[in-house]
Amino acid sequence: MAAFPNMITMLNLIAGFFSILLATYGKYEFSVWLIFLALLLDSLDGHVARIFGNATDFGRELDSLADLVSFVVAPCFLMASIFSAMMSVWLLLAIVCYLSAGAFRLARYNVHPTCRGFFEGLPTPAAALTVAMTLLAFRKNGWETAASLVTSAVFLMTAISFLMVSEIPYPKISAVKFRVWRPLFFFQLFVAVFFFFFFNIETSISMVFLAFLVIAPFYCIAKNGISVSEEGSGDDEECSPPSV
Repeated sequence: MAAFPNMITMLNLIAGFFSILLATYGKYEFSVWLIFLALLLDSLDGHVARIFGNATDFGRELDSLADLVSFVVAPCFLMASIFSAMMSVWLLLAIVCYLSAGAFRLARYNVHPTCRGFFEGLPTPAAALTVAMTLLAFRKNGWETAASLVTSAVFLMTAISFLMVSEIPYPKISAVKFRVWRPLFFFQLFVAVFFFFFFNIETSISMVFLAFLVIAPFYCIAKNGISVSEEGSGDDEECSPPSV
C-alpha cells in the first residue's frame, strides 16, 4: 500500500510526458486534456497517501518532479508548438518567464508548504489548466486570429507567471472545511454551467479557472480567520496566510 500513492504520482508524470509528445505531433486538444488528467491524478495522490497514512518526504519530492513536467514544461511546450509558425520575441520571453516561475513556485513550496489552508502564490496545476484550457477555448470558438491570440497568450502567461511567484494567497480547497468555501464553490458552479450551456466544455473549464485566479485571493483575505479541517491541518504549518 505504501507504493500506491507514488504510482499515482508516476501516472501524473506519464500524463505530462504524453501531453508533450502529442503536442509535438500537433494533437493539441489531446495534449490539453492530458494536462487535465494530470491535475486529477495530482489531486488524488495526496488524498490516497493520507487515507493510508503513508505520506512521506520522498512522495512529496516525487510529486514536485511530476508537477514540473505536467504543469510547467508541458504547458510551455504546448504554447511553443502551437505558435511555432508565428513565434515572437515577446511570446518566447513569456514562455521562459512561465517556465522559470513554475520551477520557482515548486521549489518554494517544498521549503514553505501551505499555511492554514492557504498556498503562497498560484499553484502550478491551476496555472497550467488556465493557460492550456484558455488556449483551447480560443481555438474551439474560432477566436484565434493571429494578432489577438498571440497578444492574449503573452498577457496570460506573463500574468500567471507573476501570480505563481507572488505571495498572493490561494486556498487549498482540500484542507478547508466546505462550509467556508461553499459560496465560492457555488459561484464557480454557476460560471461552469453558464459557459457550458452557451459555449462548450473547454470554455466552461477555462472560465472557472480564470474566475478562481481573480476571486480566490480576495476570498482568502476576507476569510482571514479561515478554519482548517482535521485531515488538512496535519500537513499544513500553523501560520497566518501570507499578505498580498
